[in-house]
Amino acid sequence: MKKIISVLIVFSLILSCFAPRALAIKVSTPIVYIGGQPDTIYKDRNNKDGGTYNTGDLSEEELNGITSGLRSALTKGLAGNWTDYCNGFYEAALPYYEPLKLDEFGDPINKTGYDCLKEEVVDKGITGRYGMYDYTFVYDWRLDPLSNSDELNTFINQILSATKKSKVSVVAEGIGAGTLLAYLYQYGSSKISEIVFVDAALGGSEVIGAMFADDMNMDASQLAIFVAEARRNIALLQVVKQNVDPENWENLVSVKAVRATYGKIYENVIPRIMREVFGTMPGYWSMVGDDYFDEALDTVFADYQYAYDYQAVIRMITTYHDNVYKNTKSILNQAKNKGVNLYFIANYGFHMVPIGAASDTQSDINTSVTSQTLGAITAAYNKTLGDAYITKAKANGEDMYISPDGVIDASTAFAKDHTWFVKNLENGDKPACVDDLITAIFAFSGYTTVFDLEAYPQYLYCSDDQKDLSAIDETGSSGYVEEQKEDASVTTFTFTGFLGFIRDFIQQIVDLVTSLIRFGQTTDFEQIGNDTTTQPAAANT
Repeated sequence: MKKIISVLIVFSLILSCFAPRALAIKVSTPIVYIGGQPDTIYKDRNNKDGGTYNTGDLSEEELNGITSGLRSALTKGLAGNWTDYCNGFYEAALPYYEPLKLDEFGDPINKTGYDCLKEEVVDKGITGRYGMYDYTFVYDWRLDPLSNSDELNTFINQILSATKKSKVSVVAEGIGAGTLLAYLYQYGSSKISEIVFVDAALGGSEVIGAMFADDMNMDASQLAIFVAEARRNIALLQVVKQNVDPENWENLVSVKAVRATYGKIYENVIPRIMREVFGTMPGYWSMVGDDYFDEALDTVFADYQYAYDYQAVIRMITTYHDNVYKNTKSILNQAKNKGVNLYFIANYGFHMVPIGAASDTQSDINTSVTSQTLGAITAAYNKTLGDAYITKAKANGEDMYISPDGVIDASTAFAKDHTWFVKNLENGDKPACVDDLITAIFAFSGYTTVFDLEAYPQYLYCSDDQKDLSAIDETGSSGYVEEQKEDASVTTFTFTGFLGFIRDFIQQIVDLVTSLIRFGQTTDFEQIGNDTTTQPAAANT
């Protein structure tokens, strides 16, 4: 169970939507915003009215129909025969993923995409001032970042022509960082004045890498911490918390019936979906770091025929990794040496999804602070760097870079004087208060440092309602008590995206397992999890 919970939480997190927000502050240089993936894909990329694939929202009736159809298969599975159940789960889940799949040439399998959102580029400046989202780059995040960078180059040229400016500023968030790095690699930085990377897996996302590499090594105690402290309104976690004593999380992950059910899905279903859908997307591969890359490539393309069919996609993946990812610091240094101001904003304060060896590190849930900042040192989750470490930093005159709560040392980051850390923001969170920080950075004269903005020191705390940023104190919080909100929507987060279906589906499975055991349809717990049948038939590739 602990594996599948982690897998499903990751899916929901990494596919959450990055929606543009209104912003009042404007700056003199046009800003190009490169966001992450939205939760819908247009069925016809050239027709906004042609409908969308919204695979995250299913009706209660649809969900009940799917799960009720697997009830008999689940009963057999708990008795030791999992073939029908795993095949049934796969067949029910795959249709909600397939619209996103790319073909063997790295193109959508149908006409899906976002071209219908593209607009004619005009001067949107009001008295020569520009806002964060005046020029949002429309691109297909699934595709090869090097190919997307060609479109980004065209987009930047169009902006400069329309505005009569010589340079643009760029904000690259999440998966969008891969396209920007590819642009810098192919076209250089002569048309860019400043760059802000926000919550970007520049060194690779440890969670995505582990999933692609099938490196699902989890510790029950780490899963316990993650589940107990999750603040988002994940339906699956609510089921868990409502039915289990919080003091017995480790007992939860050893319940045989539920663990066996999740285990079989993980072993026989998730790898098939990962390979057939996500493994075809060069965009996602841009977030797989060196620690996992070779193993991930061997895992996803383990089948010889499948690897042969997708050799063009494999070339895209390896070309980006070898030429862009491996040279990230060199690419950024070249830009910096040519006068580009580089800034980084890292989200932290959360336990990483408990898979892989580094799950107890400070992170945004999917990516470590070290990866987001290309080098910052952090203590393990719920620990500090320690007195000895801080004493040594003071002796070296570097203690001003250590967070007030003693958790992070920014002195080893790629740009220690130009990197901000925002606690209490998870992967995909970029509220308007962070937009205000970005525009304050752009508006300051010169190469802004973490010591220049009185309202925005290096270490910040985001309020639970995501309206305010304030300086962190020694306790790791903001130092003030937030007003209680009666509107629950202020502090809850609803996951969107096509993998929301899996979240709800698993909740149904939890209910089914519970009811089957409660009503005595399976009682031989010693046999639970022992598969006495052959593996499910391999999917057609």
